[in-house]
Amino acid sequence: MATSGEDRWLSALRDHAARLAFPDWTPQPGDWAHLYTGFDDDGVPYTEVAVYRCDPDGGHERIRHTRYRSGALTAFWSRLVNEITE
Repeated sequence: MATSGEDRWLSALRDHAARLAFPDWTPQPGDWAHLYTGFDDDGVPYTEVAVYRCDPDGGHERIRHTRYRSGALTAFWSRLVNEITE
């Protein structure tokens, strides 16, 4: 199945976010990144970055995870967007 340009762009964004969040992470076959932005119960925005790895049993395991809030959230997105546009 062909992947659309939008899907490729979103995949690249997630992968780049994971590399920024976890600079010591080296992608392995079967790894994939997850990027989620939402609001907590108080309406405060946050972004989560996670990396998952396929396990031998056909499932997956979260191997990295972090959550950004407040100033760290702004700094993360500023860095992510600025590096993508360079």
